[in-house]
Amino acid sequence: MKQGGFLAPVVLVAILGAWCLFLGKPLKPPVQGLGWQVAEEPWSPVTGFTKVDPYPLYVATYTADYRLSKYLETGSYSPSMIQGEPSCTCFYAAGSGVYGRNFDFPPNPVLLLFTYPEDGYASVSLVDLGYFGYSLSELPDAEDLESLTTTPYLPFDGMNEAGLVVGMAAIPHAEPPFSPNKVTIGEIQVIRLLLDRAVTVDEALALLDNYNVQMVEPPIHYLVADATGASAIIEYVGGERRVVNGSSFNVMTNFLVTETDMTGGAPCWRYSLVAEGLTEAQGMVSPDEAMALLRGASQDHTIWSVVYSQATGEARVAVGRGYGHVLVFKLGSAETG
Repeated sequence: MKQGGFLAPVVLVAILGAWCLFLGKPLKPPVQGLGWQVAEEPWSPVTGFTKVDPYPLYVATYTADYRLSKYLETGSYSPSMIQGEPSCTCFYAAGSGVYGRNFDFPPNPVLLLFTYPEDGYASVSLVDLGYFGYSLSELPDAEDLESLTTTPYLPFDGMNEAGLVVGMAAIPHAEPPFSPNKVTIGEIQVIRLLLDRAVTVDEALALLDNYNVQMVEPPIHYLVADATGASAIIEYVGGERRVVNGSSFNVMTNFLVTETDMTGGAPCWRYSLVAEGLTEAQGMVSPDEAMALLRGASQDHTIWSVVYSQATGEARVAVGRGYGHVLVFKLGSAETG
């Protein structure tokens, strides 16, 4: 699958002035088994690993085949241990094609990851490196990145070159349906599936029909949006999938929308704050206005705030509530990546 429309992958970063990082796509070393090896020396598929913010925030490109097709046959890729209880805010403003997301979790290093699969769409996503054993006191070593080989399988949100955006948030419970005839994939790996293989919300829903989804602690739901302005909250309750389609906007935090009567108001102040802002704006906010909404909904443990712009392929990122230092990155297409 190839999808054009965005410019070549250029990372635009403002740090004490303007500078540019041009992302290449190096040749791949031989692939053996489920890992990658180069004779006598360790090799990692993560390249261009660069620290761009002292929080820290890193940027990298994943250059190898992370074998989503193989994973989808078995539902196994040797993932790192899932841990913790995130509380997050996601919203989509259909009129302006802007998707905002706060990831609220104990502080860990953050990786903004570009991927260019040969059998899927290019995408940019954000990864919490705490799931790979790192912390703010134990940071990755740019000379030894083998531990980041499976980072494509743990995107907590992201956007692909076709403009499909996906984010997740924790909820009290989730019970997906199960079929013994379907491969079971992980709840975070759902995001990778959709980023690599879907262009529209309808395609995303159709893809999910082909797999069982395994929920661990904490269970989650998803907000998916596409470049046509369609969006949907996807929840699994009582062995069935439930979908809440958006109109001019859609908002998701940490309660089950399909189990909540909101005639008297939402049970989450972050949801109410964002929904009121989007209602007043009639579903049309600029990326800067979206970041302002995320700032208002942020908490002490907000690791990152990201605004994805479908029309431009840009991701604006603030880490550690550093809203005075927003970094701007641009996603290129798989054809030019």
